[in-house]
Amino acid sequence: MPSQHYIELDKERLTRLHEGLELLEMVDRDHVADMHLCVFGLTSDRQILDAAREAIADEAELDENDVQLTEVAVAIPISSDTIYALTGSGIRLKNEEFVYLGGGGKGARSLSFTFAHYKPTVNLNAFSKLGLASSAGYVDEFLLKEGSKQTAQITPNVHRTEEATQPGAPAQPAQHPQQPGMPKQTSLDAKFFDEFLD
Repeated sequence: MPSQHYIELDKERLTRLHEGLELLEMVDRDHVADMHLCVFGLTSDRQILDAAREAIADEAELDENDVQLTEVAVAIPISSDTIYALTGSGIRLKNEEFVYLGGGGKGARSLSFTFAHYKPTVNLNAFSKLGLASSAGYVDEFLLKEGSKQTAQITPNVHRTEEATQPGAPAQPAQHPQQPGMPKQTSLDAKFFDEFLD
């Protein structure tokens, strides 16, 4: 069993892979597609991080400003056409999976750019490290081994249920509006009902 489920890539090896896939696709394009090969890319690219932050915030129903990221790993399903685009004008990240390190011991967390409204177009220059694997399922392993181990900072806005008070002063209980047509309830009412029920 291999010690890791991906191999490291550089631009030269990716070019050779492009040539090999192109030949295989001439023989049987569907069979190559069924292989589910993925290129992994480790990135701190601002465009990609912005889209990832938006996806995380949307999925968790947070404000985008509540999410801070320093890096993510992206899994890109590949074909000869995808590699050609990556080495040239780039591809648009739409439904690709990305992984980030969650804070508080949550480990690698996986999400899709489907949740982001912003869809960045990226090429190889956006990635500091590359890998190749037989499945997108190993992108978390790639991030854990190749990344900087910096966790995402996700701090949801605080929603107050009581009014703020001065330090040392007890909080005032929340005032509930009186329902129309209902008599105001007092402690006397409660005492009366307690005695009535006895």
